[in-house]
Amino acid sequence: MKKLLILLTVMGIGFGSLAQEPVSPYLKTKKLPAFSLLNIDSVAFTQTALSKEKPVIIMLFNPECGHCKDQLRLLLKMPEVTQAAQLVMATTETLDKIKAFAETYNLANYPSIFIGRDKRSFWGGYFQPKTIPVLAFYDKDGNFKKLLQGGSKKKEILEALK
Repeated sequence: MKKLLILLTVMGIGFGSLAQEPVSPYLKTKKLPAFSLLNIDSVAFTQTALSKEKPVIIMLFNPECGHCKDQLRLLLKMPEVTQAAQLVMATTETLDKIKAFAETYNLANYPSIFIGRDKRSFWGGYFQPKTIPVLAFYDKDGNFKKLLQGGSKKKEILEALK
């Protein structure tokens, strides 16, 4: 009986480890990866265009998502984001929808906000989010700090930027 109990315990541990979810790539590398987005002028925008003097926030969103719109409205009210950081907004939607979204929120008035189309769905595979919007925080050296999913509060955002 004792041997059977030990065998079942070992089998349970073994099978349990097989059922674990794979680790998302962002947790493996912990660095801002090379990426390419198509900006609203149909020009490639890559991580090389980012300043090394400011932290980076990657935002995954959909232009038609209400929570994403709310999240952006909050971010636009935060100088810690609009002036002291760089916000890279990525979506898989069409350039027409992205342009309309950028115009609605006057994103051209924010030199540290970059918006573009993730035509290869790179970021979705990289972060494997359960919901949007997603905010991924990197320090100015490109080191991963925090991932927030769903609508995030100002306090959480400020904490992630520290």
